[in-house]
Amino acid sequence: MIALNHFLCRTKTAFGTQALTHLPFDLSGMNARKPFVITDQAARDAGVHLALARACRDTHLALGVVTLTEAGDLETLYHLFVDKGYDSIIALGTGQVVQTAKALNLAVCHGPERLRSPAGPGQIKGPLLPLVYIPTHPETGQDTAGETFFSGHCFVSANLMPDIAVITADTMLGTPRTAVLDSGLSSLATCCETFAFSGNLFARSYAHAVICLVMDTLLPLAQQSDHGELLCQKAGKLQQLPLAKLAHAAAVSGYIQSNLPDLKTRQAGAHITAIHPAPSAALSSGLCMALALVHLLENSKDTCPWLGKLLLPLTDAAHYAGVTGPEQPDASVRVIRELLHALSETLPQGMPKTLDAAGLTSRQISEMSDLLTYVQP
Repeated sequence: MIALNHFLCRTKTAFGTQALTHLPFDLSGMNARKPFVITDQAARDAGVHLALARACRDTHLALGVVTLTEAGDLETLYHLFVDKGYDSIIALGTGQVVQTAKALNLAVCHGPERLRSPAGPGQIKGPLLPLVYIPTHPETGQDTAGETFFSGHCFVSANLMPDIAVITADTMLGTPRTAVLDSGLSSLATCCETFAFSGNLFARSYAHAVICLVMDTLLPLAQQSDHGELLCQKAGKLQQLPLAKLAHAAAVSGYIQSNLPDLKTRQAGAHITAIHPAPSAALSSGLCMALALVHLLENSKDTCPWLGKLLLPLTDAAHYAGVTGPEQPDASVRVIRELLHALSETLPQGMPKTLDAAGLTSRQISEMSDLLTYVQP
């Protein structure tokens, strides 16, 4: 019998063609009238901020847009925010844009001195100003997770999670194939582990949805790439939609990361990246996590509660029904291995499909046994 399950997701996720046009209504519900939009040069050059401006036209919102390269450091952003009287933040972009937006929110609400030392769970009190996240390409879940890094310090709090995540094809930019693979594999590893090992029914429901999104979009996106770039903004919404779906998967995986911070695949992925003898762009954190996932599932077939049922979100109901119960765990692992093989074929230089092929020695793999084996409590 399950004693207690809880899952905190304070982010409202808006996905679809009308997601941007609904944003002014969402912000008005939080008494936000003057949002401070932080974006990057790529989004500014592509005119993504104009899509946001059009959605807010004829509304009560008065947008202020600043590009990171123009603004300089956080102190400049802080004084601009305070002097102009902004009351909310929109992070239009990924990576450094979102990390900066979270740090600025902390500085505005708790003073710049709050950023001079790290803060763990429970140390950042009270709600922050409304924060909206609008991705321009798929990420790894870090943007929607309840943490941020600034000046060498880590800050962890559920209050750092965006209040709203707006995901739409209208804001998707061309994305390198390697970045798409990193995003998809990171989300897949996070959610396959959650689905197969977590007893948290809420987390498993979120994980199921993410796995379906990744399996529907990741391989087709990788196969459509051209000269290292995927679907530019001028390619049309139908081609941008798979990127938006993958960005949606990444956002939801961030919610799971915030609730389950001790996932073995994330720990193993970070460890592999640190100990690898010749780190390279081809060995991304997402790929390391996926390789660790396969090893984890192989090592834990006898103690993995729902490994067989993982086959359902990895494939579909018809495929799942056609595999007998005892064969389902092996079939689940086989589907993941086949996906890695198919993705490797989309890369000119290929990619490793096992930990030893990635360059790790048998001793290094053995030393990671605790991270790569699930022991049922």
